[in-house]
Amino acid sequence: MKFSLLSTEEVQLFRRRLMLVGAVLVVLFLVLVLRLWYLQVPQGDYYAGVSRGNRIRVMPQEAPRGQLFDRNGELLAYNRPAFNIQLIREDTPDLDATLNHLARIVDVPPEGLFRLARRNGSTLPFRPIPLLYDIGRKTADLIDTYQEDLPGISVQIEPKRLYPNAFLTAHLLGYVGAINEAQLQQLPLKKLRSGRFVGQSGVELMQNALLIGTDGGRQVEVDHVGRELRVLSEPVDPVPGNDIHLTIDLRLQREARTLMAGKNGVVMLMKPRTGEILSLNSFPDFDPNLFVSGIEDRHWERLTTEKDKPLLNRATQGVYPPGSTFKMVLAAAGLDQGVIDETTTYHCPGYYRLGRDIRYCWNRGGHGDVNVVEALAVSCNVFFYNLGFELGIDRISSYANLFGFGQPTGVELESEKAGLVPTREWKKRQTGERWYDGETLPVAIGQGFLNVTPLQLLNYVNIVANRGLWVRPTIFRRIITPNGVDLLADSPLPRDTRLLPVPAEAFDLVREGLVAAVNGRGTARRARSRRFVIAGKTGTSQVVGRSARRKPEGEPDEDTLAHALFVGFAPAHDPQVSVLVLVEHGEAGGQVAAPIGRRMLEYYFETVEPVRRPIPDAVATGDAGRRPIPDAVADDAGRAFARELRAAFGGRP
Repeated sequence: MKFSLLSTEEVQLFRRRLMLVGAVLVVLFLVLVLRLWYLQVPQGDYYAGVSRGNRIRVMPQEAPRGQLFDRNGELLAYNRPAFNIQLIREDTPDLDATLNHLARIVDVPPEGLFRLARRNGSTLPFRPIPLLYDIGRKTADLIDTYQEDLPGISVQIEPKRLYPNAFLTAHLLGYVGAINEAQLQQLPLKKLRSGRFVGQSGVELMQNALLIGTDGGRQVEVDHVGRELRVLSEPVDPVPGNDIHLTIDLRLQREARTLMAGKNGVVMLMKPRTGEILSLNSFPDFDPNLFVSGIEDRHWERLTTEKDKPLLNRATQGVYPPGSTFKMVLAAAGLDQGVIDETTTYHCPGYYRLGRDIRYCWNRGGHGDVNVVEALAVSCNVFFYNLGFELGIDRISSYANLFGFGQPTGVELESEKAGLVPTREWKKRQTGERWYDGETLPVAIGQGFLNVTPLQLLNYVNIVANRGLWVRPTIFRRIITPNGVDLLADSPLPRDTRLLPVPAEAFDLVREGLVAAVNGRGTARRARSRRFVIAGKTGTSQVVGRSARRKPEGEPDEDTLAHALFVGFAPAHDPQVSVLVLVEHGEAGGQVAAPIGRRMLEYYFETVEPVRRPIPDAVATGDAGRRPIPDAVADDAGRAFARELRAAFGGRP
């Protein structure tokens, strides 16, 4: 074989190519060196931290939610330990084997576990993936026993809300549930972990800011299966939420539920002078524990589709015509305006005629000549038709607003309704028609367009009991911080009051009528107690007119029957507690609601605040309502309270 020598030009070309390849290799080597220098020097701390993250975890600790108590320290809502299973995907070498083994231990289908693991697989590295919630202590101990066979699986303990007296306090306390997007935006960063479940209704919702605690946490070292080995730094302890002591008495809640068994409606008790709500029951009720871990679809559908609306807090969100309980407004307005006095009488033949319009009294036989005290006692419609016509809708509406109707009371609960007090302007806006005189008559006896909430109605009764003092209702007694400070210590009850510009003498006559209604021959005599004097008023809140109350077959249609009402206070001489009972479709306040009101008051004075004051002879014999209130009904305690009012407000306007 014969080889030819390279020419000079070819040698030079080869050398140039060799130098070019060498230069490229040198450049690549320099780039590699520079890259290594960049990773080890400028970025060294960062990647060192990333490498340590494979064995160091920041374990957040959520703070327990504040607890709720009744006025006697009985627990209404607290936190129990719930055991949850979570997975750290990066710590699991064989995901399929681990999840199949876990499914056998906890006895659940493995498909659900795989679905959760894959759905959350795109989360940040080493982010725990929740698999199962509230598995129970025994299952948690079992998982801990098999920890070596479950790499990446751990048990997390979190506080879970529990309502031990669930049905008794459902509408008042409300319930907690998973936080929604709007609530998340309002939550501070330091409360994000503790606020995963927040209040969605009732006190739980309105006081979220006070009840949610502040997050804590610790930095720990873990082994290859994710098991904690040691704490690397000083842990930051979580700060629990504030504890709230409410004004309600759990014993009264329980008694009201017993008395209202099988009935829908409202039972409430209050302290007139402080505005403290002692009992707030709305029926039907529900179990708030259903919401704590996420309510099941079948439960949610039942609660939201039932015609009785168990989630509705009827005390603050239900609106009803007040019926004859509204007649106290007419009486006070007439006395204050000088339209009537204690001697004024109207004749009741059993009906009232206004042009062609005839309005009947509930007693078709008539009451004869009655004055304001007697009219309140026997609930004479004709008396108040006459009085209402003379006052006119403008003055009636003005006094209704003065007594708190048509506006929220300001109680610390969500979505409180304002009700409706009709006026000429309101009707003109709504219908484009003027107000007719005949429309004033039903409003005068608490019907027609008029609508109120039960809480408004009871607060108005408190004004009568207090001889003109309005007190804002409240459900809070104390708010205790984790270090034991009472946030309400500098705000003693009552916290918000005003004195109505109505003479005390007008309220004395109204109170006399209420005493006679219960203890004389009035409509509320089934509320009469042999132990103390009760002042009260019954009411019938019509749903539809009488002609529409029967089915085609002629049988009563229960859904169209009137609601039964009773309101009152006791003792009449020195009111310590007021009561409201509303029985939906109960039809007769005197027959259905009044006995429940009496039994609630008797239970209160037997169990909560025992009273041993004898009944005045005049009341015991039924001789009440045709003369001034006996001394025992307006004794030194009542007079002393009146003097305190005048002194506090610099004299009555």
